[in-house]
Amino acid sequence: MLKILRMGVWVCGLAATCGNLLAQTGTQDGFELVRNEDQILVYERWVTFPGSDPPTTAREVKSEFFVRSNIRDAIALLQDESRVNAWQKHVTEFKVYPRSDSTWFEYSYHDIPWPVSDQDHFLEYTIEDPEVADGTFITFRTIDDRKLAPTRKNVSRMTLTGSWYFQKTGDGSLKITYRILSMPGPLPRFITDPVIRNNLMSTVRNLINLLEKKDES
Repeated sequence: MLKILRMGVWVCGLAATCGNLLAQTGTQDGFELVRNEDQILVYERWVTFPGSDPPTTAREVKSEFFVRSNIRDAIALLQDESRVNAWQKHVTEFKVYPRSDSTWFEYSYHDIPWPVSDQDHFLEYTIEDPEVADGTFITFRTIDDRKLAPTRKNVSRMTLTGSWYFQKTGDGSLKITYRILSMPGPLPRFITDPVIRNNLMSTVRNLINLLEKKDES
């Protein structure tokens, strides 16, 4: 349910914007807490989408939660085509294209219930140099590749950017911070707000269950 090109060439645009996207904790950067359930925190803020012309105000979502797992398994789950339906709803197509040890592409098709139209995205993921020794920072962003991911009729191509931050804690668990910034669609917020928040909570719960089940096996 978060990509910045190698130190923010396309995503950040401005150094200040990059700094905001890389900040992984706290609410001093304008985030408002909108959900707090089962020790899963969900924050939102509205910012100018980097590189938008004309400038477009978009929703950035941040979620923070803990899981009894490790960084290796968490990264593997992001790339696992066979298990995507176990933690992401409405995904009917999912394909990973490995590029290197630190970079991969991902195509995802979402069969969304009415009134939202079906959507897809094509993202580039990069494992960045960790900010600190006990964590791994992964960014993602929408890219254009007409060969691997041509646009489809009556399907909205999402424009996204965001990150995953996997951080070891002193008690052996993993703190995960997920951030995603998306260009807004045509529907009003009273329709999209509950859908976005409910889907994120469901996705995070499923992800936790998968990682903890694997860790116990």
